[in-house]
Amino acid sequence: MRWRSASILFAGLLFASVANAQLAITHVTVIDTTGGPPRADATVVIRDGRIASIESSVPAGMTVVDGRGKFLIPGLWDMHVHLSWTKESALRVLIANGVTGVRDLGGKVGEIDEWRTKIGAGLLVGPRIFRVGPILNGQKFNQYQMVPGNPDETRGVVRALKEVGVDFIKVHRRMRRDSYFAAIDEAKKQGLPLVGHIPMTVTPEEASDAGQATVEHVVTIFEGTFSAALKEGELLAAMQRWRAQDADKLLARFVKNHTVVDPTLVAYRPEFDASGPLGRYVALSFRKEAEKRPKPSPAELEGSQATFAEFKEIVRAMNRNGVTLLTGSDIASARVPGFTLQEELALLVESGLTPLQALQAATLNPARVLNRSDDYGSVDAGRIADLVLLDANPLDDIHNTQRIHAVISGGRLFRRADLDTLLREAEEMAKHE
Repeated sequence: MRWRSASILFAGLLFASVANAQLAITHVTVIDTTGGPPRADATVVIRDGRIASIESSVPAGMTVVDGRGKFLIPGLWDMHVHLSWTKESALRVLIANGVTGVRDLGGKVGEIDEWRTKIGAGLLVGPRIFRVGPILNGQKFNQYQMVPGNPDETRGVVRALKEVGVDFIKVHRRMRRDSYFAAIDEAKKQGLPLVGHIPMTVTPEEASDAGQATVEHVVTIFEGTFSAALKEGELLAAMQRWRAQDADKLLARFVKNHTVVDPTLVAYRPEFDASGPLGRYVALSFRKEAEKRPKPSPAELEGSQATFAEFKEIVRAMNRNGVTLLTGSDIASARVPGFTLQEELALLVESGLTPLQALQAATLNPARVLNRSDDYGSVDAGRIADLVLLDANPLDDIHNTQRIHAVISGGRLFRRADLDTLLREAEEMAKHE
């Protein structure tokens, strides 16, 4: 009965938000993600899910949102999620954190497409979803991976996924070398970007030269060919030497080849996500699994902290060399959705990015990677109205992206009270997932 009551409450919230199709956010400061100066005292007019204009007056018939003293940014993107591993409750938590778009990099394509359809129809609150479907790997380690086989078979799998309608092809680190190059070649022929890990038998240089669109996780550079000759315990020192001696050469290659990196720093924090108060937004089944895992020893924790610090220095080097970066959280299992994307923004600033650069990694850069800059990534006329209204300037302090006053998703307005309701509903749902 309790959950049914919450569902009824949510239905009322959803339909109220759908009704707000014509909005005007007045006297607001618009943050220019392309690097221009903020535009003060602007009125952003939204009609039929898109930004119609940015002007100084309010057209008649608008629902008005007072933006005095507030700052408007594009909706944030989490470019590395696994929604089938977080359950449906995560969709609400993402929106409540200003994440209006995600790139799902491995899950049940049928389940994800059902959510995507309901979100598009206004029957479910959640972010826009781009997805890869199954992960291609040389060995199957979970239900969301598949082994595509030899090069000819791999080409057939890529063509089949094209027919299914996936947005990307994703590979993992156990992918066979010959099958990897067949996959990336066939993906190009099918007009699909190939993303993911760098296979263990392929060097980062080869992957970049072959045209891999995005490299997922900072650690993937050091898997396989890099660490194969190392003894146990030597990886950290080897990464430090690489950063001092060889990093600039590889990173210049990434820039030349337009290879984009999604570091997912937040996924490598030594702390366990679901152990704190935000764990209430994690599905109960995943929390229980995580609680069974042995806690790291003091020595293991110290080693993880040192490795994490080095990952941040490597991201600093990437940014210094001009590598395009994305924000991703790798939410799966017991990792908290939404809040971790906000933390990733802060970690990027700790790693040397300016607040503007971190904001670009969550807005402008994802739009370009998705080849949808005409729809997303900036607050401009014609763009889809996925927006976040903040109580403070994120360019002064990136933590201000967490001070959310309202979220607009496809023109639907969710005020602070609505967002808090979404979080309460997600918490209740997570108890049953």
